[in-house]
Amino acid sequence: MFGFLARRLIDTQERFTGSSADYARDLHAGSPAAFWRFTIAMMASRYVKTLPPEVYCVAGFGALRAEDCGPCVQIGVNLALAQGISPAVVRAAATGDTASLSEENRLAFEFAHAVATRAFRAEELRPMIERNWGKAGLAELALEIASVRNYPAMKRALGYGQSCQRVVIEGEVADARPKEAAA
Repeated sequence: MFGFLARRLIDTQERFTGSSADYARDLHAGSPAAFWRFTIAMMASRYVKTLPPEVYCVAGFGALRAEDCGPCVQIGVNLALAQGISPAVVRAAATGDTASLSEENRLAFEFAHAVATRAFRAEELRPMIERNWGKAGLAELALEIASVRNYPAMKRALGYGQSCQRVVIEGEVADARPKEAAA
């Protein structure tokens, strides 16, 4: 029965994200218990109550760009657009074009990226995050930063994160590779 539920969940994920979830099939095949623990942890991590949806989304891209150069960023793009986030904001966040982001979105992106890359700048930005959104907003950002990094790590560990890819945003190709990788 749980195998049937896992297959249905994976198929639904693929339809919702527009991307293959073969890594999840392999995870389940290798260890159903690990699959269910990962699934439960990821479902529990999608919590946002205080932050504006755009800020939460942009922060996710800030952390995700530190871990991934395409496949997971594409999933983030697909999900953000489905949530109604502006394509211009999605493009700027997915490509790291912080100059095109609003001040509060830029703050969230830079904080998330600094945390994900262990940059000292996170210490400078944290008080600004708390001023804007309080401890609750900081907690939500921390949860998003931590959770978006799990997918690329899981995929790489299972052999599914071997190459970069171009990201498509509303039919246009965008370079989501980190600047140092694109050079």
